Amino acid sequence: MKLDDLSFAIDILAKNDFSIIYFTGGETAFYPHLAEAARYAKKKGMITSITTNGTIPETTLSKLGRDLDILSVSVDHYDEGLWDKTKQVPGISKKAKAIIRMAKAYGMKIYAITFLNPRWTVNDVEKIIHYVNEELGIPFALSYPYISSNKGTFVVGGNLPDSLPNTQHNVRNMVAKVLQMKLLGSDVVTATCYMRDVLKAHDGHPMRYPCKAGRTILTIDCNLNVFPCYKREILFNLRERQDLHMPVPDTSRCDTTQCLINCYKEASLASKETFFGVVKEELLSNSKFYLKLLGYNRS
Repeated sequence: MKLDDLSFAIDILAKNDFSIIYFTGGETAFYPHLAEAARYAKKKGMITSITTNGTIPETTLSKLGRDLDILSVSVDHYDEGLWDKTKQVPGISKKAKAIIRMAKAYGMKIYAITFLNPRWTVNDVEKIIHYVNEELGIPFALSYPYISSNKGTFVVGGNLPDSLPNTQHNVRNMVAKVLQMKLLGSDVVTATCYMRDVLKAHDGHPMRYPCKAGRTILTIDCNLNVFPCYKREILFNLRERQDLHMPVPDTSRCDTTQCLINCYKEASLASKETFFGVVKEELLSNSKFYLKLLGYNRS
């Protein structure tokens, strides 16, 4: 994406009162203008966030400095050898751990994000949370399983491909374990409301919080095309339409009882209609963790 196009997109988002910008890829950290983009977004009053697989160059991280509010690092296994094998990048675990140490030294808000492999067990989930909290010294977040098809679409939510015995039941139990550990005091940043909605969907019950993709959340690609989410068709191009408060094409055809991808479901919790209720539930779920996150370390 050209820097001029990205600056143009940031201008439009800021003008339309968007509060958070999440730079994604690919490996976002190799975008040559990332530091400039983050700095520009901060000047516009936006919260900035990226995810890296751990290969982010230290020079890039240092340039981001205070312009990056939130950094998430992919952590794929508690066994570092299997972590390297999963990512198919030799030594990626070592690189990621070095980046985590560096980000912590800069005082960045940082957490690990882990794809819940449907082949794992509840015991694996418990081990990865302990590893992230104790070995890496940062909070844990889950990434709900999804796959990309040959057509470039995403299969997410309750109807995961049943290529493994009891896939649905296993994924449900893993999410339940993450929620249980959060409620018992583990450092888990995945929203309590989101995990409870996932469990409701798996159990065949209606979820409490609707997905806001296409309403309060938009995806913008490198050509300035705007989408509600990965799964839906293009809405418009930013060069042709810049008022993002106008009604967008109907997204009611989305099967929100099945789509559980974090990028949209979890982000939807920040909409003004539900925000304060969500915050209340989060604080009640693990008040010590959130006080620590805010800098209050007294017990």
